[in-house]
Amino acid sequence: MPGRAGKESVVALTIGAIGTLLVWSGISGKNWTAALRDLIAGQSPTEAGKIPIVSAPNAGESLVVGSAPGITDTVKGNYSEAQVRALWISLGGPSGSAQNAACHAMQESSGNASVESSNPDGGTNVGLFQLDTKGVGSGHTVAQLKNPVLNTQVTIKATDGGRNWSAWATPGC
Repeated sequence: MPGRAGKESVVALTIGAIGTLLVWSGISGKNWTAALRDLIAGQSPTEAGKIPIVSAPNAGESLVVGSAPGITDTVKGNYSEAQVRALWISLGGPSGSAQNAACHAMQESSGNASVESSNPDGGTNVGLFQLDTKGVGSGHTVAQLKNPVLNTQVTIKATDGGRNWSAWATPGC
């Protein structure tokens, strides 16, 4: 019988698998049961294109954008609150801050990864978390910030894992 550490590992693995399934569901544009059937059958999401995959930077480095086969482009898609939570967790955001992060994304963009709005500082607010091109999103183009993976990773870093939302004016989260 597994000890406490073994049980915690099983719980963590289960949570990770559920998060992956929810992200896969959002990427494929299917409900979670259809996405699960596709995963079991070894199929990739059916939408065309690829979403850039972003690696977290080390101190003094910028974010590196690459791509991964089988991951589809959801830049023009809308994310549900559950999908934003799953995306947050899958990219290294703490699970304890995922609900608050999803709340911010819903208030900022209604889950629309490609939405833009002007900012009073002259910049453009872009994507799920409405990153300001002259603020938190500086150093990235509007097109890059429409990538929900990059947008979320920049937000995770900028909020210290969801602990500091002072750069956002979003009420109620």
